[in-house]
Amino acid sequence: MKIFPLITAVMLILSSAFVFASGSIEAEKAQEAQTADITASTSEQQQTEKAAEQPKKVKPSKSKTILSAFNKAVEARDYMTALAIWQEAKDYINSEDETKEDISEAFAFIESTINEYLDDVEFEKVSAPPATTKGKAFKSAFSVKLVSKEGKVNPNKLKYTVTYPVVDGDGKKTTATQTLEPSEDGTIEFTSPAFAGAISSSATFKVELPENLYKDFSNAPSIDLPYLVATNMKASGGSIAIVDFSKAGKPITSNSETSSAVLTELIKKGFTRIGNCDFVNEVVSKNDAAVQRSASELFGKSVTYLVYGTVKYDTIEKVDAGVHVVLRAELKVRHILQNKELMATTIVSEATEKSEWAAINAARKKLAYTASNQILYGM
Repeated sequence: MKIFPLITAVMLILSSAFVFASGSIEAEKAQEAQTADITASTSEQQQTEKAAEQPKKVKPSKSKTILSAFNKAVEARDYMTALAIWQEAKDYINSEDETKEDISEAFAFIESTINEYLDDVEFEKVSAPPATTKGKAFKSAFSVKLVSKEGKVNPNKLKYTVTYPVVDGDGKKTTATQTLEPSEDGTIEFTSPAFAGAISSSATFKVELPENLYKDFSNAPSIDLPYLVATNMKASGGSIAIVDFSKAGKPITSNSETSSAVLTELIKKGFTRIGNCDFVNEVVSKNDAAVQRSASELFGKSVTYLVYGTVKYDTIEKVDAGVHVVLRAELKVRHILQNKELMATTIVSEATEKSEWAAINAARKKLAYTASNQILYGM
């Protein structure tokens, strides 16, 4: 028997079997890959279809966003946040963005609600100190409260400001503003430093808001307390030279009724060592240098200040109720020892009475009272 041909035949058979087996394995792998591709494709398609079936999320409108934030602030009684949202809405409306939405309806609602907020609150005076004297501190603090009538606002969550008179480094009267916080019981207090002058003014309390809000909303809360600092020259010695004019427009050279009326009012307010004098020509000519020279020559150092000026008729007319009179005073106060003007003022005073004499007398009394107050708090 021949062995080699038999071995060859066996080898061929085994080789064919191997090739067949290899081909089967490759085919199976190809089938598996194809199946995987189909499965992946199907899964991807299903995901795409599901995504298409789900509704797309829509961004809320500007109006809804603003109103939602505003309503949350209202519910929280958060006054400042509500006002900030109003300002944001206003700025948006006034912007030049051509793609901006129409939020006018939402803005109208917000502005209406802000007005309700502002109508709900008001300041109440707690206390104000009496007038003090130049260079001396007030005896007590200025104090107020903000009251929410319907509880829409929590006053204790707010900050406040007070604006009050000061004298700057150049000696000029101006104002300063200070931020204040309420105490536990809601009282807002301000202790003023001593004022280096005489003044009739106010300490003005407001809620700490952007100033434009006080322009846009006339009902924004504020309160004025009298801030009065009297002159420290009541006993320094002075004189009054006021020239009255006749109805014909001529100066009356003696016995000025207005001088006497102002003198009376100043004495009532505690002025001492004061009287009347006549400087008709100097006063009528409005020559301050001549007034200074004549006063210095006449008084020397015995008089510290001089009140002078003119009083003329603006109107004398008959009316249904009698006679109507209008007087106009142009007055100055001068520190004679320092050759310095202390103040200048124009006062218009009017009265209507049954007779001309009564009307003139009433107008002159009003003028004298006003002038004495301005001297007391301005000299």
